[in-house]
Formats: sequence, structure tokens, C-alpha cells
Amino acid sequence: MRLYGLLLAGILACTSSFAATDPFVGTWIYNAQKSPKPTIRYTVKDLGGDRYSLTGSTGVTVEIKADGLPLKTPTGTIVSFKRLNDHDWKMVRNDGQNMVRTFTVSPDDKTLTLHDVFTSDAGDNYQTTVKYARLTPGLNIFGEWQSVSFEEKTTGEKLKLIIMPFGSAGLSFSVPSEKHLSEIKFDGKPYADSGAGDAKGNSSSGKRINGHVLQIESQVNGKPEESEELKESDDGRTLTIVSRPANSPVAFTMVWDRQ
Repeated sequence: MRLYGLLLAGILACTSSFAATDPFVGTWIYNAQKSPKPTIRYTVKDLGGDRYSLTGSTGVTVEIKADGLPLKTPTGTIVSFKRLNDHDWKMVRNDGQNMVRTFTVSPDDKTLTLHDVFTSDAGDNYQTTVKYARLTPGLNIFGEWQSVSFEEKTTGEKLKLIIMPFGSAGLSFSVPSEKHLSEIKFDGKPYADSGAGDAKGNSSSGKRINGHVLQIESQVNGKPEESEELKESDDGRTLTIVSRPANSPVAFTMVWDRQ
């Protein structure tokens, strides 16, 4: 999912009393145990000439060679892809989270395991292991797959989301590991994302549904990328974020506890 950049120093000094008492303001810690795991699909196609297409949970398709050389995706992320042996492949994604993904296909070609290792400069490192069952006939990594299990493991500090006031009635959203800064005034207008990890052309817009529900839309070069609903519990202790990629029917739910 897309979350948002670095904390602005001194911002409280120039905000109104409304912003200072906004119920969303605070530091939130991701709770993997409370967050339901989605059922997702992954598709790999052999295009010939050592070229492949990869379509993940967001619905975005990337065409790439298995030569280990970096390539910029449609969303601005730099990735590389390489075949290690008959049943193992490796992808490296160079962004704020520095993901290394290992693809492992079972000897009978019926199970695909994706093991992701995320190492950020902020120290909130974690790993995920997703196992997929084959949906369509095929050999090795190629074909369409559907997840059957999803595991998460934190290996460093827990993932942190910081929400602070912005302007008279807006909010800034910060996840240090993503190096992503989003400042939104909730007037429906897009505001350019300006964090150190943001690709050029990324922007966000939002609106308030009520005192405890926000809607945020993310765009890349003016095209919709993702929509998010942020809902705070009545007691103010839990924040639930449901993300829906523009090109996928999958909904991702992350539950956060107030620090």
C-alpha cells in the first residue's frame, strides 16, 4: 500500500486549534496480528526472448528481462529480475523499503512461494512469506497463481505511521521507512507528494467523510493508482486503513494501534 513520508518540524506552531485536536493526529504502530490477510493473485508470462511479464496484487503489469539489470516500472519504482536456477528466481526493488524477493517453485510445479525481505533506513525491517497454488497449467514460475497462506515477521522496529496537522484543516502522513511525504488539505485537489522516496508525478488528494473517516486517492502522472479509507475507532486507540489498487479487485487492510 502507499503511505506517507517524513514528519514536518515545527508544524504545530502554524496550525489552527482544529488541526491540533484532529483525532487522527498521533503516532500509530502497525499490528500484523490484527490485520486480516487478503487472497491475492500473481501471474507470470514468458514473452519469449528472455522477456517476461509480472502481474502482482496491485494489477500493474511489468515487462522485464531476467538479466538482473534495473528497470523503471510504470509507477517509477526501480526493479531487477534474475533467474537463479531451474526453480528459483530473484527480484530486487530499489525504493524506501529496499525489497528483495525470492521466487521458489516446488519440484512438482504446483506451489509458488514468494519470500520478501524489506530493509529500510528507518530500521522497521520485516519479512513476508506468501504461498500460492497454481490456477492454470504450466511449468516452473509461469502461469496464474492464487495465495493460500500469508505470513509476516518483524525483524527490526515495528512499522510506524505518523500523522500531523498541516495548514488550517489538513494533515501530513509520514512513514519513515517509505521516505514519503503527503500533505493534504482535504479539498479534493491533488497535492504533489514531496518525500525523498517519492517518484516524480506522484500526488494525493482527500476528503473527510466524517470526524472519524477519511478518504485518500493516490495518483501517478494524473492517473488513479490507489484509494484508501482511513477509519479511527470510537475510542481513538485503533486506526484501520483499507487500500484498493486502481487496477485490482483486492482490498488490503492494515490495522494500527495508537502509540
